[in-house]
Amino acid sequence: MKKFTLALLILILMSTALSQKSVYLNAIKDAAERGWRDNPRIIEQWKKTTKPNILWGYDSPAHPVYLASTLAFLYEETKNMDYAKRAAELLAMYGDLRDVYPEANVKARIEYEDGLPALANFFFMPPYIRAYLRIRGSGMIDEAARKKIEMDLAGSADFIFRFPEWGTHNRAMLRAEALQYAVLAMPDHPHAVKWRKLADAIAGDNLKQWEAEDASTYHPVWLESLYSYADAAGKNELFESPLTRYYQQYFLKLIGPHGTIPEFGDARWTSGWEALRMVPFFEKGAAVYKDPQLKWAAWTVLESYKTLNRPISVGEAYHLSDAYRWADESVKPQQPTSLSQEVLEDLVGKKIVFRDGWTPMSTYMLLNYRDEGDGGWLTREYLRQSISVEEEKMHHGHADENSIPLLMSNGSVLLHDADYRNELPSGPYGAWRQDYFHNRIIARPEKRDKRQPFLEFVRNSGAYRAVRTHKVDFLNLNEVDMSRTRLIDQDMGYQTDRVITFIKEEGWFVVVDAIKILRSGYFTFANLWHAQHILNKGKDYVDVATDSIQGVKFLTDRSLLLVFPETYAKTLGDEPISRSHQQENVIYQTISGQYKAGDTELFVTVLIPHGRGQNLDDLRSKAKLIDVSAPYKAVGVQIARGDRTSVLGVKVDLEMEIARENIRPRYLYSLGKVVYGDFETDAHYFFASASSREVKYSASNVLKVLFKGKPFMEALPNTHGLQLDGAPDRIGYTKWRYWGDTVENK
Repeated sequence: MKKFTLALLILILMSTALSQKSVYLNAIKDAAERGWRDNPRIIEQWKKTTKPNILWGYDSPAHPVYLASTLAFLYEETKNMDYAKRAAELLAMYGDLRDVYPEANVKARIEYEDGLPALANFFFMPPYIRAYLRIRGSGMIDEAARKKIEMDLAGSADFIFRFPEWGTHNRAMLRAEALQYAVLAMPDHPHAVKWRKLADAIAGDNLKQWEAEDASTYHPVWLESLYSYADAAGKNELFESPLTRYYQQYFLKLIGPHGTIPEFGDARWTSGWEALRMVPFFEKGAAVYKDPQLKWAAWTVLESYKTLNRPISVGEAYHLSDAYRWADESVKPQQPTSLSQEVLEDLVGKKIVFRDGWTPMSTYMLLNYRDEGDGGWLTREYLRQSISVEEEKMHHGHADENSIPLLMSNGSVLLHDADYRNELPSGPYGAWRQDYFHNRIIARPEKRDKRQPFLEFVRNSGAYRAVRTHKVDFLNLNEVDMSRTRLIDQDMGYQTDRVITFIKEEGWFVVVDAIKILRSGYFTFANLWHAQHILNKGKDYVDVATDSIQGVKFLTDRSLLLVFPETYAKTLGDEPISRSHQQENVIYQTISGQYKAGDTELFVTVLIPHGRGQNLDDLRSKAKLIDVSAPYKAVGVQIARGDRTSVLGVKVDLEMEIARENIRPRYLYSLGKVVYGDFETDAHYFFASASSREVKYSASNVLKVLFKGKPFMEALPNTHGLQLDGAPDRIGYTKWRYWGDTVENK
């Protein structure tokens, strides 16, 4: 396969000369012709290999359904009767495929007591019914075929009542969509009233509430099904909802240099291209909101898909048919210009993107700190009690809180997520949803013997541990972008803050993981990173690279240097691990010890993307710890940057500055100040660069910043009344949100 970044650039340049609708239509036609040619072979192969599914029972093939719907769409657009004839043939024969399912298995499952449905898989019902709606007036369906198709359709709609799964997630919405199309196809059927009633009951939550899922495989399924249902039911109010506008922006802002939505939760590297469902989603948004950036997103997802170097399937063509219908070519694509930002906030999305641009060669990092959250409680509780989901974060989510699912630089994938699963429900030891498959801090409430293999120690049954997360801070500062997000594990008794600094000029990252013990006990903490190859390693560094994921190849001229400047009592190691259906490596820095409530622990990792073959000693020497006046209450990192030296200061303990007495304000500089080399400040976060000419600094949540004893900024005194203990008014100081400046270095 060609290196995808160069291929993507060429494809975008070539495709801009064509209208999007013509590109969609040509792709759909090609897929239909190829699909029709391959259909007999696919059906025969399915008949030879299909067997009763322990989970799904009868699982009919997808290909003929999507092929029929694609052909029916082409008939609708071109009025070519050959398309209608082929589609009619496929629809009429589809129910006959049930003959391969053993009668004994039909009798063994209670849900088949009224007969085996032609479309037991609710994924396939909407395309089947939409195909029928498009060609039933073509003259290509005789009376016998019509009765057969409608009987199959009605039986399949009734079958949904066996498990009318509801909630704000993809499988529920697919059921509602299927039932709504059944009503359109047969409005006078005796069961049409109850079909509509159940469709409305399931869709009602989804039209008005946040989605419960956190998985880039299933977001597109839910979104497309929701939009399709709204289209069929005439629910245009969906597009007046702020939730709908939110999701359009949410997924737009997540798009990475590879041209699509990154992998997180139940997902795989190709999830952002999954059936190309995001293309119609963005086209609809661009048309409704007249948003050129959403138009750009639709185009980019489609063009980046082509870098996978595989033909568009009939299933993907089915989804592109909606993109064709919804596309508004009066809206011209426009590339976004926003850089590092929250995506989109800290209640629903709970993601942060660091980026320096929107090209295939841009630097991009995604931080996902989403927990289950408080929203959608009823959906999550219903699922928890209905299906086997102990190994996942509700719903389709991983134990990936505060993890980094993707890091890219100059077209190379340097960090990525773990993929979906290799078997139901999730594979041995919770693979691959468990915390140790992700680039994050993990904890265990036991001691690890130094001779015990790391993965053997951290593995368990795979049951998901519920935690809470929230954002502490995010700022775009003059030299850096920063975030601080917190994970709280109340049951185990610890919390960890992940503080990420993106040094924009160099494209480097410094990750400080600050841990606070909430309950005394023995703990093992580990800082995990994953990659396909280890190119080099030493006592405080590992150089890693990922050249491909499941055969998808990337540029191989860059690697990622992981530098671990904080090594006290910590062990650095690596072990092989199966991730993304391939052999990879987990790199871990770990420590075991007895801690008491209130103790702190920390890990520091410097992430340096660089050209392969570059001198590692030179790179490693650029970042080192500096002594601070409050060890393990704060941490300082010094970074050599050519003609200037930068200092990063991070408070580990954010409460050290709080006065014990119950006064207001409670901030006391004497308690909170920390010396970082030439600098002194009480800031929660501090970044400064000093050259012979000037000092440039930024500080957040701060009372004072000093350089070589000289004050750069100071909070001003103020009178504060209403003291809680009835004491007189007092003079105190309140923190400034953030402050930065450039000062001449005299």
